[in-house]
Amino acid sequence: MLNISEMNSYNTFTNEEAKQFLKVIKGHKYECFFKLIMTYQISRIELVCLEWKDIDFENNTITIYSIEQERINKVYYKWKLNKKENLCRTYPLLPHIKNLLLDLKFKNENDSLTNENYEFSNQNYICLKEDGTRLNYNTLSRNLRYIGRDNNLPQIYLDGLRICLDDFIRNNCNSYEYYRAWIRFDLHKKNAINIFENVRLDRNKKFINKLDNLISSCEHRRKLDFEM
Repeated sequence: MLNISEMNSYNTFTNEEAKQFLKVIKGHKYECFFKLIMTYQISRIELVCLEWKDIDFENNTITIYSIEQERINKVYYKWKLNKKENLCRTYPLLPHIKNLLLDLKFKNENDSLTNENYEFSNQNYICLKEDGTRLNYNTLSRNLRYIGRDNNLPQIYLDGLRICLDDFIRNNCNSYEYYRAWIRFDLHKKNAINIFENVRLDRNKKFINKLDNLISSCEHRRKLDFEM
């Protein structure tokens, strides 16, 4: 069991560490979830609340909603799925991520058929365990630290994973408008406004292809061309 005090001071991956991480998680049971966080820079709450209806496999889009949590007291929250329609953003569904999601969908459906005690009440959610219960983001975070420990990488939190491709995205977007649409901004500031304009899917094809190549680079080692 990892002790938090044993974690080093890094809070994210460098570009090279991110590439190494993408390679070592190939085949990991949570590979799809880690890559969703990295690719679309979604928060841990947004990830575990992601539903299959938010993914359009026909039109190749994925929509992420800001999630409202209900406060119990000054410290604790409880689950309250309240998707804010005015604070959603829609992204192109990268081919590599689409394939991972389709594999995950098949696995979840197979688990529901083979597990007698499967909890069907959660079948609309993406992040599930084999018995159909909701996957806790603490489990994802713990596995992320184990991967770092076992592969000589910084042991970081999920929030650190979310921002590790910032430089790549910033340097490969043709316009600030597109960069702003791709980056998840802080929603917790006072007087926050809706800055999540939907991504125009007919723009920045080169960026989309390069990001897909980077995310899928764990399959075989190759030199990536980052020049526009």
